[in-house]
Amino acid sequence: MSILTARGIVKRFGGVVALNGAELALTAGRVVGLLGANGSGKSTLSAILAGEIAPDGGELLFDGKPVAHRSPRAARARGIVIAHQHPSLAPDLPVWENLFLGAELRGRLGLIDRRASRAVADDALARLAPGFDVERLAGDLSSAEQQLVEIARAMLRKPRVLILDEPTASLARAEVDRLFAEIRRLTQAGTATIFISHRLAEVAAICDDVAVLRNGQTVGTWSVGTALDHARVLSLMTGDAGIAARDRPARDIGGVVIEADGIAVATGRNGATFSLRRGEIVGLAGLQGQGQEEILETLAGWRRIGAGRLRIDGAEVAPRRPRDMIRRGVCLVPGDRHRQGLFIAQTVEENLDYPAAGFRRRPWLLPFAAIRRETLATIARLAIKTSGPQQPVGTLSGGNQQKVVIGKWLPMAIKVLLLSDPAKGVDVHAKGEIFAAVESLAAAGAGVLLYASDIQELLGRCDRILVIYDGAVVGAFAGESVTEYEVLAASFGRAA
Repeated sequence: MSILTARGIVKRFGGVVALNGAELALTAGRVVGLLGANGSGKSTLSAILAGEIAPDGGELLFDGKPVAHRSPRAARARGIVIAHQHPSLAPDLPVWENLFLGAELRGRLGLIDRRASRAVADDALARLAPGFDVERLAGDLSSAEQQLVEIARAMLRKPRVLILDEPTASLARAEVDRLFAEIRRLTQAGTATIFISHRLAEVAAICDDVAVLRNGQTVGTWSVGTALDHARVLSLMTGDAGIAARDRPARDIGGVVIEADGIAVATGRNGATFSLRRGEIVGLAGLQGQGQEEILETLAGWRRIGAGRLRIDGAEVAPRRPRDMIRRGVCLVPGDRHRQGLFIAQTVEENLDYPAAGFRRRPWLLPFAAIRRETLATIARLAIKTSGPQQPVGTLSGGNQQKVVIGKWLPMAIKVLLLSDPAKGVDVHAKGEIFAAVESLAAAGAGVLLYASDIQELLGRCDRILVIYDGAVVGAFAGESVTEYEVLAASFGRAA
């Protein structure tokens, strides 16, 4: 018997139908991979299962009996727990307190047992990240560390049903391996797990079954068996049986546009030395947290240069703020689009116009007609799926939000485009569209520096791949024949 079954689930948000008869069955001791393009309804279905929103139609069965969660607390009381893709942590509280918010460990007098809480928190996070300091404030954590805390918090609830929404999007390979070990441990204890991911290799590695959503409907469910049928998954996700990779546009590699000579964010730190040419796409690889994002943020003026020299078109520069680099055509697409890349409550048009508005000679005089023309042109150029320029950007799918983050730089005459994990949490179709836009910008003469936590996103797209370790370039590979083995060997070889 299934622990939790969803039948004919319907959910509307105004005139938008998010779910239109979705079905899902979860069995004790099995992991179901919930797949689908961005906007297919995966997160909405998960939120309904976790009691965060109420369905407009259909029914939920728990242990074979109809249920209606009145709140997330009611769902948790039944053992249904969710770990979100975007963690909701209290930034001013230490990690151990975040793990127990709403489920505090108390002593005999009803007071919070701080010693026991720290001990349990230490053990829970050690399973996912050995040496994790549970006394650190949640607001000081990286996105990957916050994701680990979110996952550990869910696992501590001793779930009968565990929902993991893109849990590996920010994680390094070693962390993914430890997470999978914990999932298997819970599975052996009888937990039913939903695993949402766009990384099909991970789905094949951890899932027993898969269910595919498209346009709010369940269009296929089957057991994985010995191998995951990638072609079947992609066909069902997109509705296109002939989905294929786009042809790469021809590019001419020009002169050096940016040179980094031992740049680092602080004196005494290892510095990175490399160059980037016009029309060139250079990938940054290596173990997660080795300084790839710091390099991008330093080039963008988000961080001060503590050591080394930076040249643009041969002229040395020492940016003090992002504006200095934007003026020179150096634009950053940050790793966290929600906190750093978008004004999430504002419209598509407002987000696309913000950078240009900051550089107008008379910013108090808004040329509304010109802004609308530019917005519509960007929407068409990047194939942003939206009801119109006035749609709130927070209501777009993740892939389309990322297109807006890229699109807002198009009016700025991009000379260097810096990309920090741009396809994180984005479905395979939107990922192809995003990288097609990036390759188009490179073909137009922009130099592109691309960091991706998934090496597969660098292979075949980059003219060169630089391996970063502890802030320095420790390996360089050129050509489309570069393999994942070679890149990983350079990364782990230096670590060893």
